[in-house]
Amino acid sequence: MSFLAEAIETLSGTPSRAAELTQGLSEEQLSRRVNPEFFSLRESVLHLRDIDVEGYEPRIRRILTESAPVLSDVNGAQLAIDRRYNERPLEPALTDLLLARAASMERLRACTAVDLERTAEMQGSVTVTLRRLLEMWMQHDADHLNDMVQLRRAVEQSVQPSFGKHEAA
Repeated sequence: MSFLAEAIETLSGTPSRAAELTQGLSEEQLSRRVNPEFFSLRESVLHLRDIDVEGYEPRIRRILTESAPVLSDVNGAQLAIDRRYNERPLEPALTDLLLARAASMERLRACTAVDLERTAEMQGSVTVTLRRLLEMWMQHDADHLNDMVQLRRAVEQSVQPSFGKHEAA
């Protein structure tokens, strides 16, 4: 399987996995922060949605349509505070995540191997290829989904999770 096909398959699974991890929980369980350093399950879903809509989708579009664009950073932790994620409904966020991700995957399906080597500049004058951006996106999803697995277990069992190195930001 090519890198691009693998990336599309991996990234396409995130919305359904996030829905799975939040299914059947009470509003209190969805909003529970078992560690102040990490998002709640609800915050995780809204974060994934906003990072897709305001981060990865525009970055992909710009890399594919502009010559060496400068990509802006998205402060996910600040968005969670400003937008009061824990007070927002979950279902619309899950739907929006699914739709945003589907649009991004459709854009990626039209890419070629040459497109994967197109470059952009990220914050701090770091040059990235589209391939590297997709690797970063897959790692971002994996980190948050792993956190959500721990959170789900913690809220169901009322235990303290053992998170990895990834934080809410």
